[in-house]
Amino acid sequence: MTHPADLFMELWRRLLERRDEVRTLARGLEADHARAGYLADEAAERLRTGIPALEAWAGSRLDRTLAAAQAIDVWFAPLASRYDFRADDPLPGERLEARWRLNRDGRFNADPADGQLILRPGLLGRAMNIRETAPPDAGSEAFDPVDLFASLLVVPPILTIEAERKGDPDRRIAVEYRRIATVSDQDPSDPAWTPVVGVVPLAQAEDDLAIHQFRRDGEDWYDPAPRDLSRRAADAVNGLAAQGATFILFPEVSAGADTLSAIQQALRAQAVDGPIRYALVGVKEGVAGRPRNRAILLDRCGRMTGSQTKLHCWDLDSDQCRSYDLRDRNGRLLDCAREDIGTGDRFTLFELPDLGRLAVAICEDLGRTEPSAWIASGMMVDWLVTPVMDSGLTTERWQAKEGAASSRAGSCRVIVANSMALSHRFNRYCRANGEEDKVIEDCGVALLFQPRASEAGAPHIQCLTLPLSDPAPGHVQARWTPADWPALPDAEKGE
Repeated sequence: MTHPADLFMELWRRLLERRDEVRTLARGLEADHARAGYLADEAAERLRTGIPALEAWAGSRLDRTLAAAQAIDVWFAPLASRYDFRADDPLPGERLEARWRLNRDGRFNADPADGQLILRPGLLGRAMNIRETAPPDAGSEAFDPVDLFASLLVVPPILTIEAERKGDPDRRIAVEYRRIATVSDQDPSDPAWTPVVGVVPLAQAEDDLAIHQFRRDGEDWYDPAPRDLSRRAADAVNGLAAQGATFILFPEVSAGADTLSAIQQALRAQAVDGPIRYALVGVKEGVAGRPRNRAILLDRCGRMTGSQTKLHCWDLDSDQCRSYDLRDRNGRLLDCAREDIGTGDRFTLFELPDLGRLAVAICEDLGRTEPSAWIASGMMVDWLVTPVMDSGLTTERWQAKEGAASSRAGSCRVIVANSMALSHRFNRYCRANGEEDKVIEDCGVALLFQPRASEAGAPHIQCLTLPLSDPAPGHVQARWTPADWPALPDAEKGE
């Protein structure tokens, strides 16, 4: 072996073969900082001498193999963030080769059969500048062997998740990485980086989002379908671009094919000088004869970069049917209604220039342990984004509880983006039943969560709203400055 990336892949294979032993070892090292720090220092010293020295030092010992992988990750950190680069970094020749490999192949490791090696600042150390924690230094505190296991070895290519519905068998889904190789002009690892997030609650009136209801096999079903809102969507993109938005979000099932095309054209028009780098659009479309609820990721030029299909159906109980005023043809409120969609079989992690690592959990997917919470806690995403279709977001409802839990567990930013159409249905039911105190005036269309340095600390939260009676200009935005946001209220203490 002559290059750190290639040795890293070899070390990874060795650890993967002995994953049970690695789990036990990692737990022991986590509790023994002195030994962990000693191993880290020894590995770093061998790496400064050269890759053959590090490989020989690691040998067949599992603890040294783990430490060698950690040392290589620290070695790669300056390549992932230009702000971390120091002139006295070791092995300048290998660093130049690593940069050349990345530019040529979009990968650091030489053998395509090894798959893509995904590296980023703090892959093993967990500390990221964009969070409240400090970046890892050369001391023993930077060595966190548990992260090697949690981040690289726990995630198999296929996961077993909950059954789609009661009585169905458990499902198998694939977990995949998708690294986008393109020129980057923003650096998420820069402590001064403060992106502007925009949310477009495209469906503002009740008839902007039709809720089709029907009977099948003796059960009630519902199928939301957005109308064409192309002009409104394009105007929102233009307005957010003028306000410096970096990342814009359209909620769940808010766009059909024509609206999606209009969003793409608007992004393309601002691509040269505009600030928007990515847009995530909730769409409803047909795939192989079944409705699909998907989130489409677009780059700054409006090109489709990837997508995530909803993994879990949102079946409504009687309380939810009442809240959304869902009735049968005779005017009777439904006792339950099933969502008519074909669920996905893949969970994708996106590695994005200008933004970082992104995962998407559509509505019901946010509240499920598998895979959403599990991915958030184990895969070190920078962003977990959840497009929803609900009556309104508040700091007391389920979205706040689940968003806060994911932000805590994953030390990641969480965004929930909502439309407004169901709020009108909710208000109609409240007024008809004398519950005027529950009527929504200002509709919550976005919740933004920023993790704290300690998992025990409540995340900072920002709730963005628009007046239901006059939602102009039809979009909201916030610069990511969580120091100015309040901490999420503790609902249990208030009870």
